[in-house]
Amino acid sequence: MDKQTMRLAFKARRQAMSEAECKERAKSLCERIMSSEVYQNAQTIMAYLAMPKEANLDSLIEQALAAGKKVYVPVCISKTEMVAAELISLDAVSVGVLRIRIPQEPYNCIAPTDLDLILVPGVAFDIAGGRMGMGAGYYDRFLAEVATERCVGVAWDIQVVSESIPMDVHDKRLGALITDARSLQFF
Repeated sequence: MDKQTMRLAFKARRQAMSEAECKERAKSLCERIMSSEVYQNAQTIMAYLAMPKEANLDSLIEQALAAGKKVYVPVCISKTEMVAAELISLDAVSVGVLRIRIPQEPYNCIAPTDLDLILVPGVAFDIAGGRMGMGAGYYDRFLAEVATERCVGVAWDIQVVSESIPMDVHDKRLGALITDARSLQFF
């Protein structure tokens, strides 16, 4: 299956989930991430503000902020570049491009290499650290200089395949993957 066909199939799989199922899976997902050693040891975390039916990290973000961790989320600042902007509160957001929630300006940004943990969304993942994003390459460029073990894929378990995802030379492999049903380490 080529990348585009696979991307469309997995987007459709995610969209077929009910809101209730997403909410229930999000609880398990966030608990699994928060119990991980990499999360517990991290002081600076990059999460993301989920789109509808995407693996939602809002409860994790709230708990991380309450625990005194610094939380950053992606903001696309051009057609090719994204930055990690600090999130003070889930209430301090506005709606940006593609109806994605983003922190209100001005942005307080951090370099990708200064983050302890980056929770990486995607459309599909394989069981060897492969990831397929939405197709624009924002995360691959952002993560280019980041140590693999700091990059953890986050998804619903229905987004994981056992066969290898087609990857190009610039595609970033992940150090681990956490879903609502399992945790996998690749390093």
